[in-house]
Amino acid sequence: MDKRSFLRSAAAMLAAASLPLPALAAMPRPTRLLAGWRSTVDLPAPLSGAPGDYVGVIEIDWAGAAIRLQSVLPVSSRGHGLLGLADGGYLALAYRHGLWVMRADAQGKRAALLDLAAESARVSGGHIELAADGQHFFTSEIEPKSGQGWVSVRSIATLRKVAEWPTRGMDPHQITVDAQGMLLIPNGGIRYTPEGRKDKLDDMDSSLVRLNPVNGEVLGQWRLRDARLSMRHLAWNETPKGETLLGIALQGEHADPERRKEAPVLAVWNGKDLAIPSQSPLGEGYTGDIMAGPGGGFILSAQLSGKALLWHPGEAARLTLIGEFFRAGALSGPDEEGGFLIAGEKGPARWHLREKAQMLAWPIPMSPDNHWKLLEA
Repeated sequence: MDKRSFLRSAAAMLAAASLPLPALAAMPRPTRLLAGWRSTVDLPAPLSGAPGDYVGVIEIDWAGAAIRLQSVLPVSSRGHGLLGLADGGYLALAYRHGLWVMRADAQGKRAALLDLAAESARVSGGHIELAADGQHFFTSEIEPKSGQGWVSVRSIATLRKVAEWPTRGMDPHQITVDAQGMLLIPNGGIRYTPEGRKDKLDDMDSSLVRLNPVNGEVLGQWRLRDARLSMRHLAWNETPKGETLLGIALQGEHADPERRKEAPVLAVWNGKDLAIPSQSPLGEGYTGDIMAGPGGGFILSAQLSGKALLWHPGEAARLTLIGEFFRAGALSGPDEEGGFLIAGEKGPARWHLREKAQMLAWPIPMSPDNHWKLLEA
């Protein structure tokens, strides 16, 4: 992790946005994040646990420059989909092609665990979203033989499926709900082998689909011109003009390595049209996560190139470098003070338009997943 590079890039961003340089301000309050990670060493005392995959709550004290693993649960494979609940508990779902979904209580103890293999032949698509009634949630799932995607409606209490609808494509990723309560799901469009490896990509067909969660009715489906761009992760934002935008993080799957490295990393949907606003190659064709950014824009983590990037609707053809650090991944924010949180392989960073950027080191060697969720303090 290069702290000087991160701070230098943050200052450049402020200048580019014609904003004042950071002034001294009160230190932010501790933040709590729901996360998944792989530990390569035993957990630190007073916790106990061998190297392996975990999900739990991480508390970051920015003022005290300290990180604490507040609650930890071991899981059988990489955790990916995460959702905080109103009662203080949370839901977690296995990474793509995994086989478990779990609910933890407010104390961080395992309250329910479901083996997807005992329910059907489908595997996890890796993503999870809360239903409008607060009693159910949605999971993205994949039929291994055909690669076809499904969205399941599940009970929070039991984790069991109560309804299911096809996503009209292969490889479904993140699920979100719009202002009308309808589902939006990007089908990544990639066919995998039953073992979870990418198959031939000649029939790639990525799409954004809008579904009625009550009956599975398809309300719209959108595709990009470049069939080798896989739509994956989503974030909502509203521009200063009041326009609601859905940012979609992309992953290039082109056969030519140079073309893949130069592929755009962001698509934007305005409720009617799907477009790629910037052809900037800064993301090197791969993003791990996306979140709402300042001014109605979006922040993306370009994981392979080690960059955090900002897209602003006022400069739609441009991506601006916020910071550089090793394997920039999970994103969350803004926090209560307006800070944006970025996870890297060696530690987390906090970036703010008008405050000094901060970077810390993980308390133990650990590889965080590329998604986390900000929880109430």
